[in-house]
Amino acid sequence: MAIYALISPGGSPGCTTATLALALAWPRQVIVAECDPGGGDILAGLFAGHLQAPRGLLGVAFEASRGPAAVAAELATQLVPLDESGQRRLLAGISDPRQALGLSPVWPAISAGFASQPADVLADCGRFDAGVSQPLSLLADAAAIIMVMRPTLRQVAGARPRIDLAAQIAGGRDRIGLLLVGDSGIPQADLTRTLDVPVLGTLPEDAKTARVLSDGEGQRTHLDRRPLMRAARVAGQAVARRRAPLPERAAGQAASQVASQVASRSGSLAADLSGGAK
Repeated sequence: MAIYALISPGGSPGCTTATLALALAWPRQVIVAECDPGGGDILAGLFAGHLQAPRGLLGVAFEASRGPAAVAAELATQLVPLDESGQRRLLAGISDPRQALGLSPVWPAISAGFASQPADVLADCGRFDAGVSQPLSLLADAAAIIMVMRPTLRQVAGARPRIDLAAQIAGGRDRIGLLLVGDSGIPQADLTRTLDVPVLGTLPEDAKTARVLSDGEGQRTHLDRRPLMRAARVAGQAVARRRAPLPERAAGQAASQVASQVASRSGSLAADLSGGAK
């Protein structure tokens, strides 16, 4: 089905928490894939280290040389349930950021494996930067790219060059949108005008629920009644509607090839990104 890539400008806007909130309120089958080059933390966070998981993303990566069918088959064995419904599952990410460079050549195969799944994939890509360790193929192949950010000047400064880079990878801005964390700050109309992409939804400051999702603290009962999850349900519908057809590639050029070209040119953008949020 469809890939939805969630990225952030840095500065801890809550990309992983937002991804989990969307997934737990998603209207159909969904896989949360931890694709952050900095490493995944859902096993240590939401599950507080109590869930025994297979190799996850690394296990899938090891099968990349055997082709898309092998990747898709391995992916099915690496998923663990996010809840009791069986409709929401997790692909755990890398545990050490030094492993990210080893993933660089296999992101196209991983992306193709995601696209072949009978469920939507919410790919938590974390802070988006220039560089070969980034999962650029996921952004190129995504039905929608979602920038998770707070409506502050510091976050806008970090988001602007990253949205420009994402638009270069995606072949335009039609598939890009904003998911805001916190409902105070810069007005949505100003954000849309400044960043030239629409606001798709807002997740409220709900510290109690956020701690459950980020650190496994507190009870998971009746999550659907809480402000964060009610807002996530509405935002998820808007995110799903944002999807647009993938652009035609000249001379049969694959999306992953476009991403590779962007990666080779990304050095010119690194200076701009280095001035963004940390």
